[in-house]
Amino acid sequence: LLANLNIADKLTPQDGRINMFVGGKEIDFRVSSLPTVYGENIVMRVLDKNAGIKPLKGLGFSEHNLKRIERAQSRPEGIIIVTGPTGSGKTTSLYSMLNEINTVDVKIHTLEDPVEYSLPMIRQTPVREGILEFGDGIRSMLRQDPDIIFIGEIRDKTTATMALQAAMTGHQVYTTLHTNDSFGAMPRLFDLGMVPGMVAGNIVAVFAQRLVRVLCPHCKQAHTPNEAECEILGVPFATAPQIFNAKVGGCESCGGQGYKGRVAVAEILLFDDDLDEVVARNGTKAEMKALAVEKGFKSMRDDGILKVLEGVTTLDALSKVVALHK
Repeated sequence: LLANLNIADKLTPQDGRINMFVGGKEIDFRVSSLPTVYGENIVMRVLDKNAGIKPLKGLGFSEHNLKRIERAQSRPEGIIIVTGPTGSGKTTSLYSMLNEINTVDVKIHTLEDPVEYSLPMIRQTPVREGILEFGDGIRSMLRQDPDIIFIGEIRDKTTATMALQAAMTGHQVYTTLHTNDSFGAMPRLFDLGMVPGMVAGNIVAVFAQRLVRVLCPHCKQAHTPNEAECEILGVPFATAPQIFNAKVGGCESCGGQGYKGRVAVAEILLFDDDLDEVVARNGTKAEMKALAVEKGFKSMRDDGILKVLEGVTTLDALSKVVALHK
């Protein structure tokens, strides 16, 4: 009832939301129901609207990746794509990026489904099914003379075309896609009907990310890696550095979990003339990756391994979100 769902309808998937105060905090609950043979399955996402938008560094981005984000955002036009599965922190990262450049001199418009957090001075518009869809919303948004636009997700050919047209007319565009890694963004755009020659030169960067659990700083336990772990870490067994594991049963600080919070493990693919040339002729993923590595690209796996060596997370937690074996 609170989520505005039809409780009499047990056979149709439904989505709703609840906004309420809990312990003096404004909390937004996203509710999703799905019929199964054993009855309805309910999932809730909990968003603390008082938490505020963290700076990018607070999300766990490495210094290497922070510098690459800064380079991408310094470009006056073009598309910045953040990609990953549902629940991988894409919107949070994009909000933080927008917040970094949100000043009185910059006019930012967003089109979202739904608006997850309110951002000061940013003009946020929610998509409404059957009333305001992404395609029409982007057209209207571009008539508002924006400097920067954020499109919640590229879902179809219309949205992709409008995003590219916005970039080609001098706008900086932020958006999301669902792909496994940063190199999957180009094939996905081509699948949506985009022409390689049109895409080339208009994509500034593609970020791919996952969220990995953070070790509790109060109870994490030192561990000397074995030979198999050293091979994954890329360090010699004879001089293996100390890493950490989660304490079984945790402590009071982490509620018995051994972990407390999550941070992003990310890879950032920056485009330049050389990569644009590969895109324009629809080159292979292997070709793009080899060229990107030459130019300083580090994968999500590389970023995650660094966080293991820094004592931020564990190999076990990392293995849940990225493939550790090359």
